[in-house]
Amino acid sequence: MSATAIPNRPPAELYLGGAADESSRLVLSYAEARRRLMEPTGRVVRYFPHYKAVAALELARSLLADGKPLALIGHSWGADAALRVARRIDGDVVLIGADPVAKPSLPLSYWQGRPASAQFVVHVDAVAEAPDRSDRVKSFGYLAGGGVHRAWREADVTIPTGLNHWNFAGMMAAKGADGKSAEDWLAALAPA
Repeated sequence: MSATAIPNRPPAELYLGGAADESSRLVLSYAEARRRLMEPTGRVVRYFPHYKAVAALELARSLLADGKPLALIGHSWGADAALRVARRIDGDVVLIGADPVAKPSLPLSYWQGRPASAQFVVHVDAVAEAPDRSDRVKSFGYLAGGGVHRAWREADVTIPTGLNHWNFAGMMAAKGADGKSAEDWLAALAPA
């Protein structure tokens, strides 16, 4: 009797940055550091700006077809893009929104609930204790886009923070009431 070894399929993390992330590099820098850290484990880590959601969707579909567990992580408008990607894929994903802000769109999309593909949803909510310019930009985004999508408001886990909107790395590390952070939820994403 012989056994066939099935190689582990390490998970994948796709990050989607918010408006102006390519200049601020908030999510881009985080994703690059995460990629360097995770590369030796075989975990796939990629970054996309929010306006390249179609490219993120194509990669997400490819990774899921390859049997890789997948997490979609977005900040601000990037969380809106991650949500849109999740709505268009088959397969289970972990969906993490760091201070999500809806893009201006048809009101119907704002009221849609959780995507069928989202096996678990984490919403990190930044309500700054000392608001700064990034929080004013977020407020403008709320006015233009209508706030936060229902899917984020109905997340499995909401992690409230007193952080400013720009502090993506802090949001990813912030602990919720259960003692877990978004980074902890990513660590729990097991190989297939």
